[in-house]
Amino acid sequence: MSLFEIPDIYFSHPDKYPLSTHIKNIAASFNDPTHKKAAAFHDLGKLNNKFQQNINNGGQLPFHSLEGAFFFLLYHNIEIDVESFGIFLSILKHHGNLPDVNSLAEDILADEDYILRNHPDLKDTIQQIKKIIQINLHFELEDCYEIFDTESFVNDNKLNGLYSFFRIREIFSRLIFADKYEAIFKKEFRTGLSFEFDKFNKKLLTHIGSKVNALSPVRNAARIDVIEKFKHNNEKKIFFLEAPTGIGKTFTALHLALQIAGEKNKKRIINALPMTSIIDQTYEEYAKVIDPNILLKYHYLTNTKEYIVSDREKENEKNFFRQKNDFISSSWGLDQVIITTFNQILNALYSNKNRDLIKFWTLRDSVIIFDEIQAVPRILLKDFSETISFLSREFNIDFILMSATIPAIKKFFKPETTSDLLGLKYYSMDFNNRYSLKFIEKIDTAGKLTEQILKKSEKNNSLVCVVNTKKLALELFEKIEETYKVDEIFLLSTLFIPQDRKNIISEISNRLNNKQKTILVSTQVIEAGVDLDFDYGFREFAPLYSIIQTAGRINRENRDEVRKSAELIITNKIGASPYKPADLLYDEVKELLKTQIRENRILPFLKKYFEMAIKRAPQEFVLVDHMKQLDFEKTAKQFDSSFMQTLPNIMPVFIEIEDGLYESICSKRNKIIEELKAPNISLEHKMERKSILKHMNKNISKYVINICNDEAKTFPDFENYGSMKVCNYSYVKSGLYTNKKGWTGFSSTLLF
Repeated sequence: MSLFEIPDIYFSHPDKYPLSTHIKNIAASFNDPTHKKAAAFHDLGKLNNKFQQNINNGGQLPFHSLEGAFFFLLYHNIEIDVESFGIFLSILKHHGNLPDVNSLAEDILADEDYILRNHPDLKDTIQQIKKIIQINLHFELEDCYEIFDTESFVNDNKLNGLYSFFRIREIFSRLIFADKYEAIFKKEFRTGLSFEFDKFNKKLLTHIGSKVNALSPVRNAARIDVIEKFKHNNEKKIFFLEAPTGIGKTFTALHLALQIAGEKNKKRIINALPMTSIIDQTYEEYAKVIDPNILLKYHYLTNTKEYIVSDREKENEKNFFRQKNDFISSSWGLDQVIITTFNQILNALYSNKNRDLIKFWTLRDSVIIFDEIQAVPRILLKDFSETISFLSREFNIDFILMSATIPAIKKFFKPETTSDLLGLKYYSMDFNNRYSLKFIEKIDTAGKLTEQILKKSEKNNSLVCVVNTKKLALELFEKIEETYKVDEIFLLSTLFIPQDRKNIISEISNRLNNKQKTILVSTQVIEAGVDLDFDYGFREFAPLYSIIQTAGRINRENRDEVRKSAELIITNKIGASPYKPADLLYDEVKELLKTQIRENRILPFLKKYFEMAIKRAPQEFVLVDHMKQLDFEKTAKQFDSSFMQTLPNIMPVFIEIEDGLYESICSKRNKIIEELKAPNISLEHKMERKSILKHMNKNISKYVINICNDEAKTFPDFENYGSMKVCNYSYVKSGLYTNKKGWTGFSSTLLF
């Protein structure tokens, strides 16, 4: 039922779609009174005479959000609390991003001159809304301005705190999701089938039972230990799963998540991982157990999942269905098991962007797995811990924090709220004894490292060397490539386009499986989520957790024939370092590694390292204080600068690996861009074109690398694509980029 009736002669979209139908469908999408109010008022500004004239006759549609927001505020007697302000802000910004609230109040909403200058029809529009929906509402706009004219709007109205920060995000998220869903599907949103926990648990156990090998007994014992420990601590909501590599964490965590979901009636399971390569691998494992109609793999390079099947012979219909599939996939609205990146889920928590917040509502009543938790930057550990502690209490989310080496993050949680689910005995078992670590300080130049690689590769069939910079990796590769056959030696870094990186890893994997001679020189891109197994390795000095990640590629499958000889040699610092001194802990790690260490004796050293690193971590919050003041934009910017290390002076470049590839992509893309500029384009056609453009951009990213500005600026611009440059095929043909060396044109700027 609507709060008021709107005659069907008023439209919400250019295709003469009734505004009343649009509002009713949005309101019915969630069984939440606050959402229903937000839906009822969010588009009332479209009742403006000019809006209706232009929607019928064509022309630029005026902004309408402020009118709906102010009308709601007046209807609500200008009373401010978390719910009412959440509705107001969501209506005001439902086509944009969330701002810093105090700045919004002081700089815009309290400034009568600014409002009337930019919205001269505001008073008349509110009168029109009153008349059309037949509400006798006495109002003075000055009262609205005054409520925002305070020294600190947030504090004065008791809006400060994490509850306000996340509740407003949820109100906003539901409104923008339901609004876009209704605009695309022309109906209310309804969730899919109920989550069949028992069915998938049985499938999981059947699958595990079918995979019998030497490690099966210890893996099953560990998994059973985890489930039994959970059953005795199921009132907790934050669980630590600290387990050595090879113990089967992927399926153990899935079993645990399904157990939690079944016992606590959760709506979905979300597994967040730090790298896309791990996601692809985890998805393949999950797909053996979880039905594809409820399983989603989502990161920036994934193709859109097909929810709505289209007629492939009808291009227009195909594009329309692509738009629908694209929206559902990016909003996580229907899937019950989602595998995604840290970036995606942390942006849902901290970003202020509309595109990131459209999925925030899906987090409530879920189980969230953070795999490889050590990838959360040390500077954000306190904020991250505070965030998930709050969400576990207020949003009914259970968290599983996983790693082979849980950093000393536990100190930031109240002990009574968490539970360790696996004993440390598994670290000292014989299965966890695949290699040894050895620090050789005198290997401190590229020349000395080259000598050692050549020497050790004579005795070992496969060898990996991981260094800290792309420049050093290329230098080493060029020093040793003449020694080996062309198909025996490989280079890997982010100076290869994603498509070539994937092909290289696949070729290396096949060679290792077939026991063919294989030498790999790589940057850190190989450290996590790449399932490769070498006989021997070198690692340039790095933080201890990074060293351990590389070690996970040495005798990964615990082969008897190489167990005694399998080593990871840690060299001294050779090239530049991308790591902060507080993470590197050079003197401390050197002391820890003064004697050779077998894998099953590493845990105490790791714990000591993380304790030292945490002591050096900031003890104050980086984000939480901004969050409590509803500084949505400042929080997002601070998160971006803390989570993603920004490399200065780099620029994206499209690598044209085939003659004519750029022209083909660019002409098709420009055609779509021109269609989007058409003055009378319908909303349906506009969203359809945007979806096609998004797919084109995703395809373009498969051919993009980042290089130094010094070199990038010598290339032409990628037409209609911001700051991206194009390395044309003629340069590729001359050897500036090859699928064997990647980008070879280093200039004065050193790239990590």
